[in-house]
Amino acid sequence: MSAAIATANLFTLCREYGNWYNAGNDSMTKDERMKRLTALLAVFLLAPAVATAQSGYRLEKLAEGVHAALAVGERASSNALIVEGRDYKVVAGAHLGREAIADLTAAAATVSSKPLRYFILTHHHRGFGGFDFDFPPGVEVLTSAATWKALDEEVREITFPVLFFGQGLTLKLGNRSVVLTNIGRAHTAGDVAVYLPEAGVLFASDLVYKGIVGYMGEGFMQDWIVALEFLDSIDFDVLVPGYGAVGKRADLIAFKDFFRAFLTEVIRHIEKGDSLEQTRQSFSLPAYEDLPGYQRFLGANLERAYRQLEETLARQ
Repeated sequence: MSAAIATANLFTLCREYGNWYNAGNDSMTKDERMKRLTALLAVFLLAPAVATAQSGYRLEKLAEGVHAALAVGERASSNALIVEGRDYKVVAGAHLGREAIADLTAAAATVSSKPLRYFILTHHHRGFGGFDFDFPPGVEVLTSAATWKALDEEVREITFPVLFFGQGLTLKLGNRSVVLTNIGRAHTAGDVAVYLPEAGVLFASDLVYKGIVGYMGEGFMQDWIVALEFLDSIDFDVLVPGYGAVGKRADLIAFKDFFRAFLTEVIRHIEKGDSLEQTRQSFSLPAYEDLPGYQRFLGANLERAYRQLEETLARQ
């Protein structure tokens, strides 16, 4: 249920309670009228809490006009970023279903009354036509050329305006810069990192996870390692990962350590002559196996890494 639908349902409920309260009001005793009035007031007092509970994001202020939108529950699958400029707002994120887009739009409205002009789409997973298509009217989508191509190849038609770029793009929002870097192949075929130099904030999207193991089944493993080294070279203080709590540089380094350990173990199996199935059966990373998502995504992550690294090693 979108935030707009939830709000409409609440208004309907309040109207029905109002009709119920007024029905037979002339013949009710004072005590009966007070009981009905109390019930009606309870509906209005509870309405904000119910509407908030419907949101897929929890906002965390990072700097003046900059908020992380952290994914919670099942309505959102990845973190996002909301940035307020002098004249308008921008939102950055990915893997956005209809409800997540509605929730992000509603969250951005609570941050500022300025119009929402751009959605920065940091990547798109091929074959997921139910995501990254239901943007609100009047909003333009900024993304990399590779991500636009992935969207264009879906069955669904692109009905929203898209501005795509090659190496990068910088938005000047008054005294604030929003630097978009086309990382290229990493988590997907065309990832975008979002950097706010004045605020010292880096939104890595799904290039980095904090405290979990995420989906790597569409990644380009060697390029991803290079991308992580590039992100580590940026001068930032606050890291917004694709999933998990807001972090610091140490969290980027921790994910990089996991990534290297994962790939090193895959290479060890390949060099030993193990097939993919043999690798599945005996693959072990004791230091990381208790992390959320490790077991859930192990099959897809392991197969992707094995096939890519096997091909690379065969060419050497």
